[in-house]
Amino acid sequence: MNRLLYIGGSPRKERSRSAMVADRLLTRLKERYPELSVERLDVFDIDLPAFDQDAVAGRYHLLAGNAVDPEQADAWRDLKKWTDQFLSFDSYLIATPMWNFGIPYRLKQYIDILTQPGLTFRNDSDGNVEGLAQGRRAIIVAASAMPFGSLPEIDGLDFQLAYLKAWLGFIGVTDIGAVRVAGTFGPDDVVAAAMAQAFTDADRLANTM
Repeated sequence: MNRLLYIGGSPRKERSRSAMVADRLLTRLKERYPELSVERLDVFDIDLPAFDQDAVAGRYHLLAGNAVDPEQADAWRDLKKWTDQFLSFDSYLIATPMWNFGIPYRLKQYIDILTQPGLTFRNDSDGNVEGLAQGRRAIIVAASAMPFGSLPEIDGLDFQLAYLKAWLGFIGVTDIGAVRVAGTFGPDDVVAAAMAQAFTDADRLANTM
């Protein structure tokens, strides 16, 4: 673990419970890897390109092996800057809240920008998918108001942690650790207990990375 991209998915800054736990985990990682270089990317603070008509048209032309016109090529080059930056790291720390059982829209936009054929994945002649981010590691800190992970009857509604693991696997990242911060809504003692457990889990995970 040499270069880590810390992807913040919450607009709440220092009040974000996922960020609190991720910061704790990052502190422990830096103790284990003193030379670790960390770059932070907050999806609510950056100007993400629109995944618009030109980008979509360029994607379909590329998938079909067709020529791409100049406007579509410009849009594709803009997307490639983001995928190049993402792939320049060997590890990722994603800290995100759960919004409506999924992830915040700005984090989803970032993922949509990254998930491009020929850039972060490719298909062989038989249609099989090969992720191009192989060999990298990821940690997800997933916060939720509801106690996902402890109540099986609601875990089918988890389109946050389950989605992020599936996406990372799709682009080739299979070494994935995760910490749940759940539930973060309720009486003070319940939330305090959830945070304490998450901090403990973060420490334990950092010691295995």
